[in-house]
Formats: sequence, structure tokens, C-alpha cells
Amino acid sequence: MAGSFANGMGPMQRVEPRLAAALGDILARPGSMVRAVTAYLVGIEMGVAEEAARAVACGIEYLHTASLVFDDLPAMDDARTRRGAACPHVVHGEAVAMLAALAIINRGYAMIWQGIRRSAPERREFAGEWVDARLGTRGVIGGQAFDLSGWRGEQSAAEVSEVAARKTGDLLRLTLVLPAIIGRGTDREIQLLDRIGMLRGLAYQAADDLKDVLCNGNETGKTAGRDEELGRPNLILAEGFQATLRRFKRLRQMGDRLQGRLPGGDDRWGMLSPLRVTLPTSSGLILQPMISTAS
Repeated sequence: MAGSFANGMGPMQRVEPRLAAALGDILARPGSMVRAVTAYLVGIEMGVAEEAARAVACGIEYLHTASLVFDDLPAMDDARTRRGAACPHVVHGEAVAMLAALAIINRGYAMIWQGIRRSAPERREFAGEWVDARLGTRGVIGGQAFDLSGWRGEQSAAEVSEVAARKTGDLLRLTLVLPAIIGRGTDREIQLLDRIGMLRGLAYQAADDLKDVLCNGNETGKTAGRDEELGRPNLILAEGFQATLRRFKRLRQMGDRLQGRLPGGDDRWGMLSPLRVTLPTSSGLILQPMISTAS
């Protein structure tokens, strides 16, 4: 990922030194890359050219990474650690961290465009609309705005889930559906992938809410306990532990059923398996989902 960024920006020594240092630190800790790998493999399965599939996958991962930098800022979650290391704003200052995130966003959109530009005109237009809807004021950005609204003592599970649908669900919808749109995905496949992305995103967010309340920073790789401290939406705070655990299991089962309806079965869609969140237990507590915001 770092190499791709450097190639797009020119030799790193041409970048202002503080900005270059922040970009280097961010890109040196890529996380699990589960979204990028999944998007790439879905694209290949959908007949997307290898270069285009890689560009879309990297673009999605760049946008996800930049969103984490913003999410951790003092004006947002005021986190101190991410992916087991100090957040960019802690090391490089808020201004440089924001500029680095903007540079990564710029590069992410450029790479997505590289991936979709050779699609058929009607698919290219659909893809552009999909990217805007999933990432803009109706999607991830809008979800983050609602996340900051102030929820102390006023949370309902439905409202918390709505925020999760925008912040987390829309990013996974983009991951699964965009490669199908620019490839040969049928209407049925696109519809099912869209619903699976939403359900996997909601299940992930339920798992992440459990982690935020039950786990410490050493277990998650990021600052824990921020939802309750900052009055942010969290399912456990809205409906309690047992109800959240039941919700998580129900969402995962629904996702499993829909995935089973995809033409070709597991042999064709095995690349979706890493998006199925699992919750191993330790001392009776729920701990580690397969993907997390730290990834």
C-alpha cells in the first residue's frame, strides 16, 4: 500500500518532511487489509481486469485508513492508540495528521477512478453514484456526523444501528458491491452482496461495541472505553450485554443465510469468509472479532 501511494505522489523526498513522516507511519501499519483483499477477490470473480481490481481494492483501503485517522482526532474520539501504536495526531500533531488523511483520501479516490474508468458507460455511472452514496453525507461521513451528536442517556438500539449502518455497513457495502458493479455482476448478485455487506457491517459493529465495553486497549490495539466516556452510540449502553449478544448472533445468521443464496455457493464465494465476525471466548467474556476498527 505504501508503495502504491509513493508511486502516485512521486518520490517521497519531494513531500514536505513532516507530511512524509506521517504518511510513512500510517501506511507502515496497514492492519488486516481484509476489505482490500475481499474487494480484490470479488472483482476478479466478477471478471474485472487484475489491474482494475487491485486499484479499486487499494482505493477502498486508503479511504478506510484515512477515516480512522480522522476518527481518532481529539475533535472526534480523542484516541491515543490505533493498531497497537500511537495515533498519527499524537506523534505528528493534529494539523499534519489531517493533511496526511486528506492526501490518502485524494489518492484513494484517484485509485478507485482508475479501477472504474474502463467499465461500460452505464456501469461506470452506477459505480460513481454508488461510491458517492456510500462515502458521502448519506454514508460514512453522515454516519460519523450522527456519531458525534451526543447520546448520553438517550440511546435506542434502533438509532445506534442506524449510525452503524452508515459508518460501518456502508463501507462493507462498497467493498462487496463496487467490484460487482464494474464487473459482470448480475442484478441478483449485486442485490445479495449489498445486503450481505450491510449485515456483516452491523454484526461487526455489535462485536466492536462489545469490545469497547469489555476489553482493554492491549486486547484491541486501540483506545478502549471511549463510547461511554464520550457519550457515543453503543449497543451495550442502549440495550445491555445479553440483548447485544443476541443481536450479533441474529445478524450473523442472517448474513450466513443470504451468503448461501449467492449463485455458486461457498466454492465461489469463499473470499467472503473473513467478513464473518467470530467471537472467541476467554474467561466467559466476548473478546476478539476477526475484523475490527483497529484493522
